[in-house]
Amino acid sequence: MTSLGFNMAGQLPPIIIARRDYARLERLATNAVRERHTVGRFLLSEIRRAVVFDTNNIPDGVTRINEWVTYRVDGSRQSESRVLVYPDELRNDQIGLSVLSPLGAALLGVSIGHRIKFFSNEGGPHSVIVEDVRAPTGAPLLFPLKARRKAARAFPDPHGPDDDGPQVA
Repeated sequence: MTSLGFNMAGQLPPIIIARRDYARLERLATNAVRERHTVGRFLLSEIRRAVVFDTNNIPDGVTRINEWVTYRVDGSRQSESRVLVYPDELRNDQIGLSVLSPLGAALLGVSIGHRIKFFSNEGGPHSVIVEDVRAPTGAPLLFPLKARRKAARAFPDPHGPDDDGPQVA
């Protein structure tokens, strides 16, 4: 399965991924392709075309892992909001959305106002537009991500931004 996600000009919307998530997402997608998961190739293609930013420099309005996203599928009148998560961290289908689902893979790294097309597990074409990336009114407080980010900025990693630790030259 491939993505046919296009914006109004007929081009794929840009994808932005945090450096801290990139390697894990790539491993997840590569393993999914190897295991012939229906979304593996789509997720891998989205990750490979992404622009990778240092985690603290992700522009506002971008759909991110462990963050809320409000979206509308196929022009529905009703928006939905979920937290985009890794599949092994999905605890509640009413709140979480796996990045290894067709919809989750389509939403990854897309900015507010952008639309992308994707195929459901059944093979039907759909499109989704990102409406917001903040928790909706009344949403449960799942984890204080903003507070953790502020703390991380106050006490930067001595190895540098998004450092994966020692590297062999």
